[in-house]
Amino acid sequence: MKLPMFRRYLNFGSRHSSFEERNQMIAAELSKPQSWILDIGSNIGQTSNFLASKGHFVVGVEKFEKEHRISCARSADGTAFMRTSVTPEFIRTTLQWDAILLLSVLHRIYAFEGEEFMRSVLRACGEKTNHLFIEGSTRCARYTDQGSPPPPFADFDTADAERWHQALFRAELGDGWQVSPAKVLAHSKSEPYRLFFHAVRKSG
Repeated sequence: MKLPMFRRYLNFGSRHSSFEERNQMIAAELSKPQSWILDIGSNIGQTSNFLASKGHFVVGVEKFEKEHRISCARSADGTAFMRTSVTPEFIRTTLQWDAILLLSVLHRIYAFEGEEFMRSVLRACGEKTNHLFIEGSTRCARYTDQGSPPPPFADFDTADAERWHQALFRAELGDGWQVSPAKVLAHSKSEPYRLFFHAVRKSG
């Protein structure tokens, strides 16, 4: 990889101002030491490496070759990265996880594979953990740039996007889950805000 492109990827976090805050919130909710975490759509491994630095074990999954190559080059102790497409079947073949991360990824699955496929991935994740950390987009173009129809919420409307996401979680995870109200996080120039959710399976 040419140096300018490598630098562009290394500066990824600095262009998305909420990453550090989001990562700190995830770490604060992981009360079990040495948790086993599946990071779906791990990109260049920033969050995976951060959580590994806190003593957890993280498997990052990324479908794109360049991002996967960088994450492997930057891999920290406690992380492992694999390159594969995320499907419900793939998730169901894995073991149980203490937590699964779906950070900035559900809307990309929606864009590339369609809404029903995205819903099936979410359902499969709910079968494999008691903790889901989900970052949702408020920018409709993130769902439609591969030709999928837009989601039914107003572009950049955080309240409307939260209603849609909460309905999605109720439909696909069911009544046995408690989902936090969205934390609105600053994101980027093209998408000022993202929504962050923590979903926990109810005990009993």
